[in-house]
Amino acid sequence: MDQPDVSLTNYDLAIIGANRSGLSVALDAFEAGVKRIVIIDSEAHPLPELGGEPETRFGTPVTRIIEGEEVIIEGEDLSLTARVAVVAAGFAKQSRKPDYEIPASLTDRIHFEMPADVPPGDDILVVGVGESGAEQCESLVASGYTGVVLSLPSTSFDSLATLVRQDLLEIESSRGAAILWMAHPQEVIDVDGFPMVTFSDRGTPDLQFDRIIYDLGGAGLAGRLKRIGITLESEREGPAAVYVLSDQDHSPSETAASGFATISPGHAWQALHDDHFPDLAGARDLEARPSLVREGLAEKLREQHYNATITEFENYHSDLWILRVKPDVGDASHQPGQYATLALGYWEPRLDGEDEHLDEAKVEKLVRRSYSISHPILDNNDKVVPPEDIDGVEYYIVLVRPEGMEHLPELTPRLALKKKGDRIFMGAKVAGRYTLKPVVDPTMDVIFLSTGTGEAPHNNMTAQLLRDGHTGRIVAACCVRYKRDLAYLETHRRLEKLYPNYTYLPLTTREADTINNKVYIQQLIGSGMLDEVLGHEPTPERSQFFLCGNPLMIGFPEWEDNTPTFPEELGVCQILTERGFTVDHRGVEGNVHYEEYW
Repeated sequence: MDQPDVSLTNYDLAIIGANRSGLSVALDAFEAGVKRIVIIDSEAHPLPELGGEPETRFGTPVTRIIEGEEVIIEGEDLSLTARVAVVAAGFAKQSRKPDYEIPASLTDRIHFEMPADVPPGDDILVVGVGESGAEQCESLVASGYTGVVLSLPSTSFDSLATLVRQDLLEIESSRGAAILWMAHPQEVIDVDGFPMVTFSDRGTPDLQFDRIIYDLGGAGLAGRLKRIGITLESEREGPAAVYVLSDQDHSPSETAASGFATISPGHAWQALHDDHFPDLAGARDLEARPSLVREGLAEKLREQHYNATITEFENYHSDLWILRVKPDVGDASHQPGQYATLALGYWEPRLDGEDEHLDEAKVEKLVRRSYSISHPILDNNDKVVPPEDIDGVEYYIVLVRPEGMEHLPELTPRLALKKKGDRIFMGAKVAGRYTLKPVVDPTMDVIFLSTGTGEAPHNNMTAQLLRDGHTGRIVAACCVRYKRDLAYLETHRRLEKLYPNYTYLPLTTREADTINNKVYIQQLIGSGMLDEVLGHEPTPERSQFFLCGNPLMIGFPEWEDNTPTFPEELGVCQILTERGFTVDHRGVEGNVHYEEYW
């Protein structure tokens, strides 16, 4: 092999490519204590705050990298050596299709690159697997699109470059876009001409979008290097000394086949550390930091992640709360029945003090959950409260305790320690199909059936119906264990006196001295009790049912060729189907509607 004339300049680490991925590796290395770093690029780039002063060789393109006992890097007017090198060649995109079928009717709404004529108000789902998907999301937000959602698989956050992670967290915190860190589309169907997406994470409800942009990864190693004109040569045995950044992690066999180590930016420093700098601090090594009891780090993470304030926190009792959350930026306008996401960091303490045995990579992340938006319904003057008069978004939440659970609850034991004025995260996207859209006739019966805090969306819907002057019968039934678990009971009793067409039925299962003791929602229908309250039997022609709460109460059907299969335990969906009602399902709007996420 023809050896170049190499100067005596030798570095611990050479970064070829001053994009965010390359600069992120430099940042991670500086923080760990690597001293002699050089950043090389054919063009000049502004440098972020790296915690040190690296040398730069801008305007000097690299043409050849030779991997031997040391790494030799050469180009026009450039010749140097380094202990290890990282090549940040960018992430050239390619049109990879998803591994599930896309309906042909959605062709005009499914894209593999950004079309030129998309209205800024469109709701857009970006489906990505790494850096290129993140860049697509950031580009849309920077261009003024306000309805952007980025979907990344669960492994992607750690594989993203440090600077990319920071940018996405800032976008999320400012509510510029919603990011689904743990969810990836599992199925796309056509609903009214628009893509409806079901996600792999069952904690993420189905969402409908105006269009979907797939950004499923970059071109291969050879294609990226050819694009920037670098030739790689290797005569090295043992651990790699040249690492080429990829938009996703590769298996060892793929790495071996390429001849060099290919690795995602988020995992690059850990690999460099393990192979070449074992005496320095590991990547994101919490134990190497001053105690994270270490409140300093926790406070920094709160500042970085949280974007809303708890404006009210009422403990109705120790395990049941009504709280309001106000976002720093924008509002949370919504249709009654929809939901929004709340989150707290895993670094927050738990009420129960349980040890979740979190690994260090998880400690700095958020634990999230979608909650239906509730409503106070009445003010102190017995007037129905308009949404604009609420200081924030109201939630009705019960503490989930770990007794009998296979997995520890993650969010509510942390939320239990919060109070008015504390900071929290609130997601940018307020969504959901569980709304009053089917109620087109103001004289029809509207029947809300719920368990526990599942009545939250029904409070919101009831307020809207009464504001709109609905004249038909409105019945809301809620089943709980004890009367004390009905935080809105007094409000509903006031409402009954003000509106003769409204009736509230509190059902309890463990009280000893109440009229409606040990009555479940299913029994309410089967016993004729609901007919008595309505004054007539509900019929498909004049009645709309809304169900939210325990899945056993609802009895979610499975569908095949528009034929439902019900669970073994009798639920409301089966009872009403046998009485001639139609349960909502794909493309079919019935008169029985349910919220699957509560």
